[in-house]
Amino acid sequence: MNPDTSLVGKKIRQIRETMGLSRPKFAELLQVPPTTLKNYELGYREVGGAFLVALAQHSELHKYTLWLLTGKTIDSVGQIAPEQGD
Repeated sequence: MNPDTSLVGKKIRQIRETMGLSRPKFAELLQVPPTTLKNYELGYREVGGAFLVALAQHSELHKYTLWLLTGKTIDSVGQIAPEQGD
């Protein structure tokens, strides 16, 4: 398992849990199968570009994109980490 894959997966899970969504509901929001999301979250599968684009374009999730990819936030432009809330 690639450590980067595992870290991104953990971040995806953190976003999902912050939103209070089950894995199936979150998967539905991003139009991926729940098993694919599970594999991302557990670090078994590398997160695909289509998933990242879907997250970045989603009206409620785009605010986590920078944090997910870099670990950084820019509050002034609405890029936050899950623990920051709204």
